[in-house]
Amino acid sequence: MLIKLDKEGIDVRPCFVCGTFYSKSELMLKSQLDNFFNNSKKEYAGENIKAMIVPHAGYIYSGQIAMHAYKQLYLDLLLKEKDFFKIIILAPSHQEYFKGYSIAPVSFYKTPFGKIKVADSNLITSKYNYSSLQEKEHSIEVQLPFLQYIFKKANKDFEILPILLGDLSSTQRKEFIRDLKKELTENTIVIISSDLSHYLEYNQAKKIDKKSIDQILTLGTEVDACGKEGIFILNEIFGDLDKKELEYKNSGDVIFDKTAVVGYTSIIYYNKENLLLKIARRSILDTLKKEKTNFNDFKENINNKFLEKKGTFVTLTINNQLRGCIGTIVSNRSVFENIIENSKSAAFFDPRFNSLTEKEYKEVEVEISILSKPEKTTLEKINFGEGVILKKGLKQAVYLPQVWEQLPNKEDFLSSLCNKAGLNNECYLDTKVIFEKFKVEIIK
Repeated sequence: MLIKLDKEGIDVRPCFVCGTFYSKSELMLKSQLDNFFNNSKKEYAGENIKAMIVPHAGYIYSGQIAMHAYKQLYLDLLLKEKDFFKIIILAPSHQEYFKGYSIAPVSFYKTPFGKIKVADSNLITSKYNYSSLQEKEHSIEVQLPFLQYIFKKANKDFEILPILLGDLSSTQRKEFIRDLKKELTENTIVIISSDLSHYLEYNQAKKIDKKSIDQILTLGTEVDACGKEGIFILNEIFGDLDKKELEYKNSGDVIFDKTAVVGYTSIIYYNKENLLLKIARRSILDTLKKEKTNFNDFKENINNKFLEKKGTFVTLTINNQLRGCIGTIVSNRSVFENIIENSKSAAFFDPRFNSLTEKEYKEVEVEISILSKPEKTTLEKINFGEGVILKKGLKQAVYLPQVWEQLPNKEDFLSSLCNKAGLNNECYLDTKVIFEKFKVEIIK
């Protein structure tokens, strides 16, 4: 195989399995990925994804399984503050057995969606022959349209470091892991391209694959997978992260022949982060950077409790000092929608403060309060730690439960609430005053 030069004379690795593993038509490829994307409804809880295991078969067999992981990454990308990423792909060789690893000496890989730049790397390029090792190899290539699709959708940029893995001795693996760790930064994501068992009977494959998945999740070594070398390396580097299996199927679930199937799974490795806090920060950052995140794509992938219509407050502090607080006691909007709007309002439209600056954004702490439905109560039944709404005529005020930390005395708490409503200090003793109380779920 010859490395092809494009019109500008740049060395490019062309696509070899477009037209077989996936469509060579840009429009048909996008349509297929759109379908996978729209059918992926796995819950996203705010995971900060650092690595993934995804299959690499033809898209009709494993494309939907792969998209479950790629859509999770897409949703994570929407909320990340960085705009540029390096994607390291570790993939097995199906064309030829070899020892060590191989990085193609090209500047770009090409798919029907266009070219992808190969990142600069301190890893020593393998001396193995590029033609014999990587001609027609699909394990790296099939991941690329997924990456191009989700990064374009998220309005982010990326480069790839595509590494074909051969058989590594224990010494070689140790050296490779040492060198690979030097490539890792905060904006690096590692993708392991791997299918599971091959050509077993359907039920036997499910049994073997379940064992392999359990071993992967528990850092075991009894893994039946073509990309197990990459999986072992991944677990050496990221084994202490949280892991989640998103989906498992095999080719027998797609075609009628179940006599000899191939297994597929998608697994993400991540740090736990709170989704609503990430959405709040992203909403503020959008205003500062004059950007617009497509939050609508979250609606089918988040917990249903965030789609309930409840009141919310967003409180901003810097060095434990209030920097903004805006909320709604009851709402016709969902918690999810309220957080987006109340975050921006707390940062830029709280009349007590100037608009938040970019410098302050880096220091600000966000706290979210999700309110239960307020219920009427009496003065005697108001207890420490409850949120309180005070109303008299057209005047009213509300204190979240957190205010009790500053005003633990009930009389002081209610007197201050009266003042906030523009009433006299002892208005809470007036029989015409109406009280409501509520509880909150606090997220910070």
